Amino acid sequence: MGMNRKYSGFTLVEMLIVMGIIIILMAVGIAAGRFAINRANDVAHQNAADQLFVAAQSYLTDEREYPIVTNWSLNLTEGTGCTAPCLGGYLSLGEFRGGTDATYYYWTDQKSALVCVSLGGVDDADNRGYYCTGNGFGATGAPAGVTQKDVDPESTTADGFPGTSVAADWNLIQDWDNENDVFETI
Repeated sequence: MGMNRKYSGFTLVEMLIVMGIIIILMAVGIAAGRFAINRANDVAHQNAADQLFVAAQSYLTDEREYPIVTNWSLNLTEGTGCTAPCLGGYLSLGEFRGGTDATYYYWTDQKSALVCVSLGGVDDADNRGYYCTGNGFGATGAPAGVTQKDVDPESTTADGFPGTSVAADWNLIQDWDNENDVFETI
């Protein structure tokens, strides 16, 4: 009777091995998920910046000048609530959707415009850089650090956006916030 009992369970070593494998798989899954979320946010921000530039181009076609935006939330609406220049009617995708929290920058002169967005949250807090679109790359008076679509955060200058420019923080919950910020970070 005594010591010849057979157990039909897992040993401690087997349990530790299985737990180790599960932990490794969870770490890989979380990293892949975070990458996918960041990439999806980047695409949403890039599409929103492209949408704003296309609206500015459409405005240029009708008015023969780029719009001078002073307040994103008021300039992007339609109807009686809009403050001129009204860009809401030029948004091809309907109501503006800016993605997750970010700061959008707009610079224009008579012949060119740039729309940039921070990829790392408001004021690029996560230091992930900026995406810019438009036809103002290298234009006289354009921001010195903006020479291509993908702007590395280390290559930007603190000169700010000269001339007619505006920066505004987009908050996913509250829409536009701080509409009258001055462009100082890129």
